[in-house]
Amino acid sequence: MSINDKLRQRKYDEIWQEYCGFLDLNLPQYMEIQNRLMMEQIDLYGNCELGRRIMSGNKPGSVDEFRNTVPLTTYEDYSDLLLAKVESALPAKPLLWIETTWEGCINPVKVAPYTENMIKSYKNNLLAILIMSTSDRKGHFSLRGGERFLYGMAPLPYITGLVPHVIMDELSVNFLPPTQLAETMSFRERNRLGFSLGIQKGVDLFFGLSSVIVKMGESFSTSGTEGKFKIYKNSPKMNYRLLKAWFRSKKENRPIVPKDIWNLKGLICAGTDSDHLKKKIEELWGIKPLEMFGGTEPACIGTETWSRNGMVFFPDVGFYEFIPKVEMEKNIEDPTYVPNTYLMDEIVPGNEYELVLSNLKGGAFVRYRVGDIFRCVSLANEEDDIRIPQFKYVDRIPGIIDIAGFTRISEATITEALAISKLDINDWFAVKEYDELKRAYLHLYVEVGSNQRSGGLTKDLITEHLAIYFRYIDSDYKDLKALLGIEPLMVSIIPRGSIKQFGNIFKRDLRRMNPPKYDITEVLKIAHGVSRKEVS
Repeated sequence: MSINDKLRQRKYDEIWQEYCGFLDLNLPQYMEIQNRLMMEQIDLYGNCELGRRIMSGNKPGSVDEFRNTVPLTTYEDYSDLLLAKVESALPAKPLLWIETTWEGCINPVKVAPYTENMIKSYKNNLLAILIMSTSDRKGHFSLRGGERFLYGMAPLPYITGLVPHVIMDELSVNFLPPTQLAETMSFRERNRLGFSLGIQKGVDLFFGLSSVIVKMGESFSTSGTEGKFKIYKNSPKMNYRLLKAWFRSKKENRPIVPKDIWNLKGLICAGTDSDHLKKKIEELWGIKPLEMFGGTEPACIGTETWSRNGMVFFPDVGFYEFIPKVEMEKNIEDPTYVPNTYLMDEIVPGNEYELVLSNLKGGAFVRYRVGDIFRCVSLANEEDDIRIPQFKYVDRIPGIIDIAGFTRISEATITEALAISKLDINDWFAVKEYDELKRAYLHLYVEVGSNQRSGGLTKDLITEHLAIYFRYIDSDYKDLKALLGIEPLMVSIIPRGSIKQFGNIFKRDLRRMNPPKYDITEVLKIAHGVSRKEVS
């Protein structure tokens, strides 16, 4: 029986238990599921070419043996088989392949296989997220079917494109614009038409990248306006809301924003900057967003609950291990160092961890370093009667600078952009920072070389040149400005020799990507001192 049938029969308790019942688990019960499913995955993995390679021909007899003998992995360990889509080497036959960006200047895409059972889990967990997005307390939700769903995510082959396809047979929602039409349109066209249809018919649900949700809210009164205020196309109810919104905006001397017109049941957000943008989203849309987490390799693994105060991880998607931040930092400084990992029942509240995930149900990735950092906010939530850990998403690992969920900039990307620009840059380091509007950007600190031509290099000139080359080697970077109106690059010039002097003083190199805050403070002190000497 589909969720539609159960909604018609008002079996709300049964629906909650089916999709959100995992929230009743205690930690030992949760770990029992994790261990059982991981052993099933080991059986599948040990019988395929990829598994024999990663596990060195061994087949662990327990989860402990698995963790002690199987190395941590990254995408490079799988790329030759996965990029060629060698299905015969995998633990189970994939139904489809999901795609995402990798490093634009070296490897444009990563692909990941999804099995039938993985897609079933994705569907069930997505429905749980939809249910909880309309929930204000445990066991209570307002999802009823027939909702109008404004959809602001990328289509297939990206993982978010699975959303309409996996739920359409289970839940009768009306996507704005309709899925088949939306998949033929550009991002900008989809948003314009979706807003226009939303004005005509109303909107109940919205799912999008947090940066996109904010941009759409801020530009609501000016973007996608073609035909959206043609009152003869709107229902009387929507025309009444439009009139009220117009009077309210004039009275408060501000543009019309989405909350003036729509009264959403649920708003789901995703993306690396969600925690920074949630307050702004609520101001614009009139509803507290529910944050979820997913990705190409891990699939849909985490969601906030009705309190919107921390994410829980679904127990049936991946087997979770956690590298403490201090261990991660040791590994960054010394790539030969093997960091320790800890399980869900071994983590400590307040600590930050890099996520390590093993796909369940026939997936390809084992002990895979996803590249994301989470902070454990609690081991349980007594007020909500949740007895499993809750997390806040922090950011990507230091070696990657993610801007607005659109692009992932690595050291290789920056090195390539500098090389092809032929600018006389002697040394550099890069930091992810936020402006006063909580928008992320890449702050690149550079030392200009000693050539005579270098004397004419200004930060504006360097910014202009590098922005061109970033857009050339990374199409997602180009989309940031075109779609969100964001200029994600700031350049600061520091005196030549500052970074080398830091190394001489502290007897170690300055990390180029997101160095620790204290190191940034020290190198800028050195730079300031060098500047004063040059002036005198």
